Order: sequence, then C-alpha cells, then structure tokens
Amino acid sequence: MPKLIFLIVTPREARRHAKLWLTPVAAAVMLVAGIALAVGRSGSDAEASPQTSTTVATTTTPPTTVPPTTVPETTTTLAPETTTTLPPETTTTTVVWNHANPRPLPEKTGTGKRVIFQNSLNWVWIVNENEEVVMSVPVSGREGVPKPGKYRVMSKSEVSQSIFFPEIKMKWSVRFAISPNGKNTISFHSIPTCAWTGGHCNTEGPMQTPEQLGTFQSGGCVRMLDTDAEFLYNFVEVGTRVLVLK
Repeated sequence: MPKLIFLIVTPREARRHAKLWLTPVAAAVMLVAGIALAVGRSGSDAEASPQTSTTVATTTTPPTTVPPTTVPETTTTLAPETTTTLPPETTTTTVVWNHANPRPLPEKTGTGKRVIFQNSLNWVWIVNENEEVVMSVPVSGREGVPKPGKYRVMSKSEVSQSIFFPEIKMKWSVRFAISPNGKNTISFHSIPTCAWTGGHCNTEGPMQTPEQLGTFQSGGCVRMLDTDAEFLYNFVEVGTRVLVLK
C-alpha cells in the first residue's frame, strides 16, 4: 500500500506555496475569462450593429469605338508601255551590170537600127532593124563627152592611132562625133595600147584593164573590149544613127 506522507508546514510557508500554485491557475483562469469576454462582446457587437452591405457599383465602360481609318486609295499609274518600233531592215541589193548581166535598154531611144551610148553609165547598146538588142556592154568614156544628142557614123578604120600621141594605137575605130577642141574625132574603139614608152605612155601594153570598163578612163573616145569593138565595127556602116544620152 502506498504510504501517506504528511508535511507539516507553517502558516507562512503555506501562504508562499499557495501563491506559487495559484499564480499559474489564476493566469489560466484569467485567459479563459478574457477569451469568453471577447467572444461575448463580439457577439453582442454583431447583434447590435446592423449588417453593412457594401455595394460595389459596376461601371460599365462602353466600348471605345475607334473610327475607321480611311486610307486613301493610292492609285499607281504605271508608265505606258513604250513600244519601240524598229525600222524594217533595209536590204540593199547591189546589182552588178556586166557582160553576163547586161543592162536593159532605156526607154524612148528611137526606132530602127541604131547605137545608144549613155555617158553617165558608161554603157552601149546595139539595136537591129527588128528592135532587138543584139549587144549591151560596159565601156569607158570621158565624163560629159560628147554632149547628149543625135549623131551618125562618119567613118571607120580597123587600125588607127592618136593624132597627138602616135604611140597610142587602137583597133576597130568607128567615128561618130567631133571632140570639144574641134581638132580630132570621137570614136568607138578597142582598149588602146601603147606601142612604146614615152609621150603619153608610161608602159607598153593596154591602157586599162577589162575590169575597169564601166568607169571613166578615156581622154574622149569610147573604149570597148576588143571583141565588142569588132562586133560594133561590123554591125554599122557610115550613116548609122548614134544616140548619146547623158
């Protein structure tokens, strides 16, 4: 069995011990009482004070209407298309007139048997009685000699020479006009040759090439290829008409 222990204390010690035990108890009681009092007051305040209702006004902000931004239409005017019209290509065809490709007879040269000499073109045509062009060939004359007009064959010689330069020889001469100086004749003949050097000749031989026919090379007469001069010599007689064109 447990033993009971009895303490004998004096009144003074009893009071001191009582204080030690009562102090924490009293503090606890006071804490509980404070809490109860606070709760009571809170309840009574809640009953006494009317309920405050806080109304929060809702402000409705109307939507901001942003006026439409009118962007002016930008009209881009394109430069008109430039059309470059190139000129058509010009094809220049150079016709080479020669023995193989003779010139056609000019118009309005008369009728009947005749010889036509066009000075500016250095060209001769021979036409027979039937209006047939029996020869169309290049020649070499002197520009502007003789003057345009109608002439006739005066004389002809198989072989002849220059009056002023005897070293110059020619064949198949057909005389039809007088030279501008009035001292010698103008004739159709073969390309002249120099029989020797000196006087008017620097070298012996032909005074021009056949390829130069069709250009001005003569001192006054009308030079022809040897075979052409022979044909004309045999074709004409004294009195045959000769027409000179500019």
